[in-house]
Amino acid sequence: MAHRPDAEADTEAIRARLIEGIARAVGVPPERIDVDRPFMELGVSSHDATALTGELGVWLGRAISPLVVWDFPTIDALARHLGGELDSPLDA
Repeated sequence: MAHRPDAEADTEAIRARLIEGIARAVGVPPERIDVDRPFMELGVSSHDATALTGELGVWLGRAISPLVVWDFPTIDALARHLGGELDSPLDA
C-alpha cells in the first residue's frame, strides 16, 4: 500500500480499504463483505487485524493499534473512527 499524501483520509476511502483488505484476508469477494457485521463474524483473525491495521497505518501515515478493532468492531465503526467521525470510547 502506498502512503496516502493527505493524512486526513475520508471515511469512505478508509471503508473501501477495509473492505478490500478483509475480503483478501478471508478469501471472499469484496461485495460479500457486510460493513455492519463484527470482524469476528467475518472471519477476521487477530493476525488479520494486526496486518490490516499495520497496512492502514502506513497508508494513513500514523500508528494504529490492532486493539482498535475491539473498540470499533465493524468496518463501518472503524472507518468512521479513523475518519474522525467517532471518538474513542475511552474519551467519552
